Amino acid sequence: MTTIREDVAMTQTVLDRGVASVTRDGVTLRSTVYRTDTPRPVVLVRNPYGEQMTRSTPVAPLTEAGFAVVIQDCRGTGQSDGEFVPFESEESDTLDAIEWCAEQPWSTGDVVMYGASYSGMVQMAAASRAPEALRAIIPIVTPDDYHSGLAYRGGAFALGQLTGWFTLKSMQTLLHRAARGEDVREGMQKLGRHSKDSFATMTHLPLSDAPFVSEVLPSWRRWLMSGVRDEYWDRMSFGGRRDRIAVPGLHVGGWFDLFLGGTLDNFRTLRLGAATPRARDGQRLVVGPWSHVDQTGTVGELSFGAVGSALALGLERIETDFIAAAIDADAEIPGPRVNVFVMGSGRWRSADEWPIPGTDWQRWYLGAEGTLCETRPVDAESSTDYLFDPNDPTPTVGGQTLMTGGRDGGVEWAPGPRDQRVLDDRADIVRFTSAPLRSDLEVVGPITATLHVSTDATDADVVVRLIDVWPDGRAMSIVSGVLRLSRREGPEAAARAVEPGVAHRIEIDMWATGQLFRAGHSVRVDVASSSFPEFDRNGGIGPHTADATTLTSATQRIHHDAGRPSFITLPVLPTD
Repeated sequence: MTTIREDVAMTQTVLDRGVASVTRDGVTLRSTVYRTDTPRPVVLVRNPYGEQMTRSTPVAPLTEAGFAVVIQDCRGTGQSDGEFVPFESEESDTLDAIEWCAEQPWSTGDVVMYGASYSGMVQMAAASRAPEALRAIIPIVTPDDYHSGLAYRGGAFALGQLTGWFTLKSMQTLLHRAARGEDVREGMQKLGRHSKDSFATMTHLPLSDAPFVSEVLPSWRRWLMSGVRDEYWDRMSFGGRRDRIAVPGLHVGGWFDLFLGGTLDNFRTLRLGAATPRARDGQRLVVGPWSHVDQTGTVGELSFGAVGSALALGLERIETDFIAAAIDADAEIPGPRVNVFVMGSGRWRSADEWPIPGTDWQRWYLGAEGTLCETRPVDAESSTDYLFDPNDPTPTVGGQTLMTGGRDGGVEWAPGPRDQRVLDDRADIVRFTSAPLRSDLEVVGPITATLHVSTDATDADVVVRLIDVWPDGRAMSIVSGVLRLSRREGPEAAARAVEPGVAHRIEIDMWATGQLFRAGHSVRVDVASSSFPEFDRNGGIGPHTADATTLTSATQRIHHDAGRPSFITLPVLPTD
């Protein structure tokens, strides 16, 4: 446990702003430093968002626990010089920052990295190079890869999240340029027009030339045109180098975070394959009923009570205790290896591994007339058809998103569990529902959907959503997954058009959940061909969607017969 010595607690913390350091290629980066004259271990946060992130970093708990804190503005952001290009210089800049922190007179030479999202990705990138001074990482809501964890999911472009992010970063880039004396009036006018109707940007064809977001940061077009994981992505990515990480890691995620899959994969990959025994044994995982930016325990249309909050869990204390133990090479990393909140039960469940040992992997089969049960189908021929029109795509309603608002000023794009009955009038969703449960069903762990599908087009998306149907009729979304058929062989393989009418067996990674389905509730699986604007629309014209100027309707078919069963695999735990 962290102990606060009286002399440390009483030591005056000094605040230094605009502290300069120089990268290996000569760019000056600047940091806000909270330190004392007595050397302390350093907690480093690399920040691409300016003052807002500085305010949200838990500086007081960290300094009170005996650490110095350095919050460095990334290249081309905040007070730092240079040009912001997403991720391309972050690995080397972070390695330089770690070395700089270790060399300061107010540092013991021990550095721990902390931060969420972008700040988590730069941690993973630097840690994969095993810098000598790094002792631990705390990546919060962090993907496992830039290509298939950030820009794409199942081959579909993460349109909604990236439109918002490129809007934010383009605005900050314009302000950064203005501070250097550049004329950015034209760009700011375009920003104003875009901000009034971002939906028009997301529906623009071709998407690669979407107004404003494609203009300030060239990465927009580069990312869209690189659906295959190529040399560009490999050069930046830390995903394939995680086995070189040699330090403990505390991975914090949320069931309704868009990077949930990455958080879980980072933990499991390092737990099984980190570079040293201490690193493997020192991985920890915490997942709450949280979104990307909210850890209160209230998300979407449900509140999971105070017990579901980071405050009630004592997350800040977990973090400071973890840092203290990680810095001491002889100390055991405290706490359970896995600690996840089970929604619907109101409690946290701890375990030694992920997935949780003793999981019963149950197959629930999609059947004729919208049934869902554990009995394998016996019909020789059975299928369900639906028509998908990309000009009127099935909309996003809740889920693992990082968006705000809705098409008509609502909140349906925002993250969390949301009642899917608002989509009841849509015929482009097929629904498979179980009978009311006779007893509680505790589903905790990874979820996959295995489907046999065909289309009369040359490409299609398949979106699968797991839903909890309440006795009062509410249909609350839990978790979902997507796969673009032309990308069915994985992100490294070249896109391949679909032969119309040919059934393909596909497996969709739905990430995971922690959900107790109560007795009297029903389990439902919805299948559609879009979740827009969460993902870009598939126009049914083959793999080249970024530069498409036309969209074509298609009839999709879900096969669920004896020879081509379709099912969802649920990780079921014994209920206490």
